[in-house]
Formats: sequence, structure tokens, C-alpha cells
Amino acid sequence: MTFKKAAFTLSEVLITMTIVGAVAALTIPTLHYQRIKKEYTAKLKNFYSKINNAILDMELDKGSFRDMKLPTQGKGYDWYIENIDPYLGHAYVNDDKKEVYYKDGSKLTTFYTGGCLDVIYDVNGDKSPNQEGYDRYRFLFCFDDSNRQSWFGNKDIFFGTYGSGLSGAGVSRETMITKCQTDRSWCTRLLQNDQWEFKGDYPFKF
Repeated sequence: MTFKKAAFTLSEVLITMTIVGAVAALTIPTLHYQRIKKEYTAKLKNFYSKINNAILDMELDKGSFRDMKLPTQGKGYDWYIENIDPYLGHAYVNDDKKEVYYKDGSKLTTFYTGGCLDVIYDVNGDKSPNQEGYDRYRFLFCFDDSNRQSWFGNKDIFFGTYGSGLSGAGVSRETMITKCQTDRSWCTRLLQNDQWEFKGDYPFKF
């Protein structure tokens, strides 16, 4: 008696491989994007919390933040290194470029003095695309009561995001999305509103 062994033909193998490849092409980018979003969310939450804790620790040693003065243009980095960084720590700093790198691969850059001290938190450090709304997010240190009231809605808050004080005055989430699309400084506020999570309608994909 003879027995035939079950086997796949070459065409069946090729069809199976094609299907598997197509499924992988559809799912792998989605899984990768979901992983990146979770990573960015975790870093933003951690950064925001640590800065606020660092301010509290600094006040124990140096007195109220309210008594500090807005750094002059070009001195924002020096102010941060002297007053906040000792309570937060870093992996290393680049004094020439005025950048602070953290152990999780993120960095703080662009210390700009306007009405407040603007800083840019880059969640993936030197990696591209290095654009606000994608991997860079703007925060503010505000030294003046009126600016804190205007931006944060509370003169006792010293660190926050653009427009966080305006949401109680009728700034809806839909408005935040529109503002994020036209002025990426507002994207950080949208994320803060969403508990630092990147919702499905977040305007930018990375």
C-alpha cells in the first residue's frame, strides 16, 4: 500500500506569504505608532511632573518663585541651570548650544524670553523631525502675576502651557485643536487637556 503525504504546493505557499506580508504591512506601522504615542505620553507626563516638583523643592531652598525675576534675553538657559536643574538632574548639558539632555533620551532647548520664559521639550532628543507639534512641545515659566493669570488662569502657578488659563473662559477642545493646527505652541495645551494622550484627532502624525 502507498500513502500520500500532505504537502503545500508552491503556489499555496506563495499565496500565504503574500497574505502574511500584506497583513504585516498594514499592522506593523499602526503598532509602531501606538508604541511611539505611549512613549511620548509617558515622557511628557514625567517631564511636567518633575518640573513642578523641582519648583517646589527650589522654593524650600531659595524662597518663593514669585520673588524671582524674568531672565533677560539670552540668560534663560543660565537661569534654568542655576535654579531648576539642580532639583531635576540631567544626563549631560551642551552649554554651547544651551541644551539639557535627560536620561530618557529627551532634551530641553530653545530658552526664549518673551512675556515668560519659553522652553521647548523635545521628547526624542536630537532625532528628527525636531518640529513643534510632532516631537517638540512648548512650555512656559512665568514670573509675573498678570502673565500667570493670563496664561495659566492662576497667578500661583509658575509653570504650564500656552492658554491653559483660557479653557475656563470658553476655549473648547475643538478650539484647541484648531489653534494647534495654526499655532503649534498650542499643541502642548491640547495634550495637557487630554491628560498628555495623543487622541485619534490629534492634528499631527509622527
